[in-house]
Amino acid sequence: MDFDLSARSEQWRERLQAFFDKEVLQRHRAWVEHVANHRETPPFMGDLQQKAREAGLWNLGLPELADNEPGTRLSNLEYAPLAEIMGRLFWAP
Repeated sequence: MDFDLSARSEQWRERLQAFFDKEVLQRHRAWVEHVANHRETPPFMGDLQQKAREAGLWNLGLPELADNEPGTRLSNLEYAPLAEIMGRLFWAP
C-alpha cells in the first residue's frame, strides 16, 4: 500500500503544523498550570479555537459534511497525518 501523502494532504499537514507550532505549543504550559489550579478550561481556548476557525483548521476530517457546514471533508487517509500532529497534546484536537 502506498503511504505517501498526496499533495493535498501535505498542504494540510504543513498548514496545521505551522499553526500548531505558532499557536498551540506555546500555550501548553499555561494550559497545564491553569487546569491544575482551576479545574476548568483556560480562558484562552476560545481565542485559540477562533484562530483555528479563521485559519480553516476546524472540522477537519469530516468527509460527510453538508455543503452548508464548515469543514474540510478530508478522507481518513488525508486526516491521519493531521491527527498525528494534534495528538502530541491531548487537549489540542
